[in-house]
Amino acid sequence: MEQCDLTIPITPTTLANYQVTRLLLDWYGQFIEITLRGSNGEVKTHTYSGSIALTLIRQLNTANFSTISLHKRIMNRLVTDGVITGAVSGSPD
Repeated sequence: MEQCDLTIPITPTTLANYQVTRLLLDWYGQFIEITLRGSNGEVKTHTYSGSIALTLIRQLNTANFSTISLHKRIMNRLVTDGVITGAVSGSPD
């Protein structure tokens, strides 16, 4: 499974990674909720709402996942937005 290997440790001695465990897309409510689980068992949730969420939902709806998987796209977006800091690794399931 793909994961985001954090470049900044959760604690000074613990490097970790996150994997996407849940994705909620609400077209009508213009809302996205992403849940990540860390290698140390921690859970992190991030949301997008309004026009940003609707734009992202539309992009996902028309995306070609043959070269970049859904999970990788999600994690890359979270890195771009500064939600997590790291590099995506692994292969799609």
